[in-house]
Amino acid sequence: MFNWREFPFVRLLLVLVAGILTSFYFNFDHPIFIIITLVLLLPIWLVKNIRGNFNNRWLFGAAGYFILFLVGYHIAYLHADRNSPAHFSHHISKKENILFGEVNDAPIIKGNWVRVKLTVKAYGTTADSLQKCDGNILVYIARDTSSEAIEYGDLLSFRGKPMELGAPKNPHSFDYKRYLHFQNIHYQAFIKKGKWHVLEKGNGNVIFSRAIALQERFLNTLRKHLTNEKELAVGSALILGYRNEIPEELQTAYSQTGAMHVLAVSGLHVGIVFLIFNFFLKKIKINTPVWRIAKVLIVLAVIWAFALVTGASPSVMRAAVMFSFLNIGLAFQRYASIYNTLAASAFFMLLFNPYLIASVGFQLSYLAVFGIVYFQPKIARLWKVKNKIANYMWQLTCVSLAAQIMTLPLTFYYFNQLPVYFWLTGLILVPLAGFELGAGLALLLFEAICPPIAVWIGKLLYAMLWCGNECVFLIQQLPAAVIEGIWFIGVVALLLYVVITSTMMAISSRKYRWVIVALGAFLFVSLNFAFTKIKNHQSQQMVIYNIYKHTTIDFFDGKNIYSLIDQNMDMKSIGFTTQGHRYAMGGKKAENIFLEETETKVFGRFFYNNRFAQFHNLKLAIIDGTTNLNEHTKMKVDYILLRNSPKIMIAELVHIFNFKNLIFDASNKKWQVKKWKTQCAELDVAFYDINEEGAFVLDLE
Repeated sequence: MFNWREFPFVRLLLVLVAGILTSFYFNFDHPIFIIITLVLLLPIWLVKNIRGNFNNRWLFGAAGYFILFLVGYHIAYLHADRNSPAHFSHHISKKENILFGEVNDAPIIKGNWVRVKLTVKAYGTTADSLQKCDGNILVYIARDTSSEAIEYGDLLSFRGKPMELGAPKNPHSFDYKRYLHFQNIHYQAFIKKGKWHVLEKGNGNVIFSRAIALQERFLNTLRKHLTNEKELAVGSALILGYRNEIPEELQTAYSQTGAMHVLAVSGLHVGIVFLIFNFFLKKIKINTPVWRIAKVLIVLAVIWAFALVTGASPSVMRAAVMFSFLNIGLAFQRYASIYNTLAASAFFMLLFNPYLIASVGFQLSYLAVFGIVYFQPKIARLWKVKNKIANYMWQLTCVSLAAQIMTLPLTFYYFNQLPVYFWLTGLILVPLAGFELGAGLALLLFEAICPPIAVWIGKLLYAMLWCGNECVFLIQQLPAAVIEGIWFIGVVALLLYVVITSTMMAISSRKYRWVIVALGAFLFVSLNFAFTKIKNHQSQQMVIYNIYKHTTIDFFDGKNIYSLIDQNMDMKSIGFTTQGHRYAMGGKKAENIFLEETETKVFGRFFYNNRFAQFHNLKLAIIDGTTNLNEHTKMKVDYILLRNSPKIMIAELVHIFNFKNLIFDASNKKWQVKKWKTQCAELDVAFYDINEEGAFVLDLE
């Protein structure tokens, strides 16, 4: 029978999260909140008198929970650095600005730029006007030998124009602004050579500085022994949490087989480290109070050293906190509920950083562990296997199934796909990851104390990593390895969790009303699915996407998609830009047509010929400098798209065409678009600038 009293931190966590989420929505503070908190402290101070009276016992709980709700609200509000009067964004000038900032993370080299996260220390328009400020900014510095040498803790000065991060410019695309918002980064700047300087070095936190330096040292060790790109990428991600060098092909393969958790250092890896060191420490047969305390401290030190060296991601920090609680509890022979331990770790992490609640890794890792703890024993009991090896494989399969049950709604919501063979990947890669991590730690140890032995360990590690990668690629090639195109809104994901939670409550309480709740929530999910399918089946839409220096146009006719694209455009770039919206529209694979083609193309109610397209009753002319224009006949079209900066005057278009609106896409040069806009204003011509306003979306219904 379920009893809330057994899980105090679960209750506290729910109230804290409610306060944090409320702050995200309102982002407003007022002195009255502080006054309410202080007033409510009175019944807490009189706790003995209140709790002594049975009829008034609810006052204590209500006051306590409301105070905790306000605590969650306030820590989230205060954690938002833009709410600080000292944030540098309050002093931004349109002129070129001077910033002083400290590098707060390891720089990342991306193409021709070095990406640096800075904590701003001072800001001004001139050297004499500098004033102390705070806040974070993402800076892209032109790549050269000097910028490549930037390190964590360096104090930099630069001249530039900070730009606020913009919202997504394509429908249903990844919201990079929101992603960085929950890292307290709202501005970025691009800095050319000669516009920046290193003022001081080694100013960062000593512990993080040593951890980053140690990670770089360990990376060099792995590079020495793992000479193949794919094996090095997986080894550095699995052992050190370093994921900057994973090839796209490899990342796609691990994603489509449900094995991404192997590449992201998480509870699996921390648990392995915890078990390895506990195993060896138990071999030391000393049973004194001093040694028991020493064992706890050694394991804690190892866990947190591993967490820091691997980048201190939300998943690994959650695991480090949880295993720390577990380790201390075992030392004092107190076996608390795993649910309470899990909730306690989340509670204290959110007190430290409330923005973690928005982290996909944080959400998935907690749900996966919760699912394993709750569902794995129940699934395992469904089939009793006597053979030890077969039973071990069955238990691993149950772990994968349990984790998948709790993470499935978020997997659909965030990644729009279902890896069908996740259970097979779990059978192979989870145990293999344990051996790989053990071998990796041994390699790093013996490289320091006995390099000849490290050579053989490196060969063994390479063989295991190669085997794991080959298995992933093999599973990826299996029929129907991944179901793609799954799309629904956040409310549907919440309803699916209502279904799962109600089912769990029905199992625990054996009460029929929870089954009714689950069925009711599932009915709403089904209705949403049905109405979405009907809507998508009837859709007729044109979308001109915002893609830098390129043109892509989708025409949606129910499930059919007809796409006009550049001949020299990378298909992966097209997929990255268009995939989310195509999934949302319920479209199947697009029929691609190159804009440069001169042959007539006809698909259903879509027609394209030599830069002119007709979709149902919509007529579109595409002008790119190679379009044949007949100046003697005035052509009637609905829209004209200008691309690739054609040398044409707006007055010429008015003379040749009868049209409603001009569209400038992101392939045009900005100075040319500015010139066209001036001409449009003079001639009273309506226009739409995709580069500024985002993708052009037109519904034909």
